[in-house]
Amino acid sequence: MNIAPIHRWKSSHLLCGALAVSLNWCAPASATATVDVKLVLATDVSGSINNDELWLERTGTASAFLDPNVITAIRGGALGRIAVSMLDFSSPGFGKTVIGWRIIQDAASAAAFSRAILALPRTPGDRTSVGNALELGAAAIRGSDKDIVASRNVIDVTGDGPNNTGKPMLQMRDRTLAQGIIVNGLPVIDQDAAGYFPNLDRYYQACVAGGPGAFVLVVNSYRDFASAMRRKLILEISRNEQTTKHAEEESNRRALMRRIAAAPSYIRKLAPPNPAPPPPLLRPARNEFSNRCDIPNG
Repeated sequence: MNIAPIHRWKSSHLLCGALAVSLNWCAPASATATVDVKLVLATDVSGSINNDELWLERTGTASAFLDPNVITAIRGGALGRIAVSMLDFSSPGFGKTVIGWRIIQDAASAAAFSRAILALPRTPGDRTSVGNALELGAAAIRGSDKDIVASRNVIDVTGDGPNNTGKPMLQMRDRTLAQGIIVNGLPVIDQDAAGYFPNLDRYYQACVAGGPGAFVLVVNSYRDFASAMRRKLILEISRNEQTTKHAEEESNRRALMRRIAAAPSYIRKLAPPNPAPPPPLLRPARNEFSNRCDIPNG
């Protein structure tokens, strides 16, 4: 991939104390804050995801929080604000919170969160424990209950493979759901990637996602990650598929028009009137993976 390598990340970023005043990266959520959604973004950093692919995930997530439609979805909630935290996971013992709880309520706070994502160094990783991601995410949500109250608690899992180490997947998923936490999935199924796992969407559908309104949204290419994350956030926050569909169509149409405007005239004449539809939204369901959610060789 012709993408900036990991050394371009600000892996030697300055300490929070030096940045807190000017960028507000390190300001904790205020005590007893009330929000519409408390969201943990869990990112797979296992060995099957190389530096370029992880960089595309980081930049895609950062850009999604800058999207006007995402800001509109946040401000359109009953309280007009959400709380977001971010963790990296792979094998048990490697996972950790990389960004603590932040309140996002407007373009400025979203931009500060976006900058914090881009400043992250890579977390070392080994294999893939999706169950550990849920365990860590649930602990983060419980640990913040005295400071942040939300009507919905959500863990969003992004990964390129099934649970292949750690505690049993279904046990951890059911334990998470029993705490009233919704689990959504953003599986990456890129056939050009080293970690390609076919039918990962169906695996996430049967073994990962769960809870009221839970869904799985497929990423077919790392280069499409930003678009998928934007769509996921809008649906996660607004819980309105029509709002999500409209925002996605509008964004795709703008991108298509920019490409057409920059193309030669003979290409502009052949350009389709509308972009291709986004990947379908899947709901949790039983399938061929339901009885084998732990795949040691996955």
